[in-house]
Amino acid sequence: MNLGNILKKDSRTVRGTENVKVSDSMTKGERLYKLQNEIRNLKPGQTLQGTVVGRNGNTVQIALTQEFSINAKIDQNIQLTLGQLMSFEIKTNNGSLLSLSPLYTNTANVETILRALSAAGLQETAGNIEMVAAMMEEGMPIDRESILNMSRQLLEFPGQDPTSVIQMTRLGLPITEADIRQFEMYKNLNYQLLDSAETIMDELPKVFAELISEGNPQEAHIFYQNVLDIFTSMGEDNVLVQADIELQNAGQTVAEMELLLQNKVNEPAGTEQSVIQQEGSDQIQQPASGSEVINGNGVSFTQEDNVAETSVLTNRQWNSLADMLKEMGIESTLTEQIRNGEVSPRELLNLIKDFLGKDKAGGIMPPELEQVLNSREFHTLLKSEIEKQWLIEPKNVADPDKVEKLYERIRQQSAKLMETLQTADKGNTSAARTVQNLQNNVDFMNKMNQVFTYIQLPLKMTGSKAHGDLYVYTNKKSLAKKDGNVSALLHLDMEHLGPLDVYVAMQNQKVSTNFTLSDESALDLIEQHIGLLDERLAKRGYDLKAQFQIRETEDVKDGKGIMQTILKQDKNISVLSRTSFDMRA
Repeated sequence: MNLGNILKKDSRTVRGTENVKVSDSMTKGERLYKLQNEIRNLKPGQTLQGTVVGRNGNTVQIALTQEFSINAKIDQNIQLTLGQLMSFEIKTNNGSLLSLSPLYTNTANVETILRALSAAGLQETAGNIEMVAAMMEEGMPIDRESILNMSRQLLEFPGQDPTSVIQMTRLGLPITEADIRQFEMYKNLNYQLLDSAETIMDELPKVFAELISEGNPQEAHIFYQNVLDIFTSMGEDNVLVQADIELQNAGQTVAEMELLLQNKVNEPAGTEQSVIQQEGSDQIQQPASGSEVINGNGVSFTQEDNVAETSVLTNRQWNSLADMLKEMGIESTLTEQIRNGEVSPRELLNLIKDFLGKDKAGGIMPPELEQVLNSREFHTLLKSEIEKQWLIEPKNVADPDKVEKLYERIRQQSAKLMETLQTADKGNTSAARTVQNLQNNVDFMNKMNQVFTYIQLPLKMTGSKAHGDLYVYTNKKSLAKKDGNVSALLHLDMEHLGPLDVYVAMQNQKVSTNFTLSDESALDLIEQHIGLLDERLAKRGYDLKAQFQIRETEDVKDGKGIMQTILKQDKNISVLSRTSFDMRA
């Protein structure tokens, strides 16, 4: 048996020039040594296939070639027949012990696959067999028309993982190369908007520094002028979009949970204070809340709105920024207000933007201005403003209008940001690629929402950030069958709690929740404060029943994501138990 039919690489069968070559001139010992090395080098995600040649109780012998076999310990309940071809996915491989998981194709009748291909007039190639097996695994029909349609679909996307195309077809998702990439990023847990946003924030100063180092100070200050215009000219209520009723229903309950987490998660360690005061304890003493302040531009705002914003910088940083701005020629009255925390970050960014917009003699950037734009203080202010606009507070998650505005704002601003990068001839940088990925992610999420009610939640927590996924268990194609039940899954990745899954089921006024965490101490914390959530829901007329559990080790290791949750819906396929093979046997 050729190992090209045994191995699977990157979720695709190894074919052609990738086939492992075993020369006929090798001795038997050399061939076995080469095969053993190939098995030891298998990576998780690849598959191994062999024939059952013997069984004694829960021990089975699997022949990979006529000369090479391995022994396995399996569940007594698994029905095996001598001569049966078995396929396994590699889960772990430490060089001596190979951990495998039987694939669904083991339960499929090989003769059924071959008959289906014959009825469709397709050859019995490894690719076609893999296609039909994958369709069966997804619970899809394998009649002649379905197989031919899928074959044509796969031919449109050569080089793409057939399994991804098949899964997207079953879910009713549109298929393009960009969408396939996004789909696979979701499956591999590389899809978070928050990660892209943070990368963009960190890359913008690098683009500016590149332009300066290339001797283009004029382009550099135009670049930052355009960036500042993007993030200071668009208010939070610049777009009106239609709300989604499923997210509203589930979001109201979920938002209560998020508020509980926001208020309680960091209290024991006091880490928020250490984050804010990381450069010292010399924070600004703010005037009384609600007092009115007039800044140097004659714009008034209430001190109540400014208190949280001024904590973006330490007292030392505000003084340093004021000194730099004074050297640029900013009047002393305004610089003193800056020292006292009486000017909001957005107003300061607008001030710098206006200074960038002034005509510069010969296009030369004043060294004082370059110093400001290269400063940590400026980078921190810009990053805080982007976070403010690209993150959502937990209390606003239940308002679908605010969620829709968030995404429309991200879409519009990222499009303008891409234009700015291209204008600066930086359309092929890491920053531009990340912006493009962010846009593709938002577009793909919008397409997903034509079928499923799902959103990502880039959350602004107290003193930190967190990623969240909210998925409502309601396929939009069957909304007409709604019976008043709403179920939702909230997944959160939090700095102090770690990964947290909250399953919510709501029928009439009864709310059932199941909290799944990875850490006992985090679970204890939630249990201690669940009474607060119970009280809040009771005031709204809801009856809460909460359960708690620790995430299984295998779930953590496998990295269960939201796409895996979606893929399981409407799919009743049994999975065989995991099997471990001792490669030394």
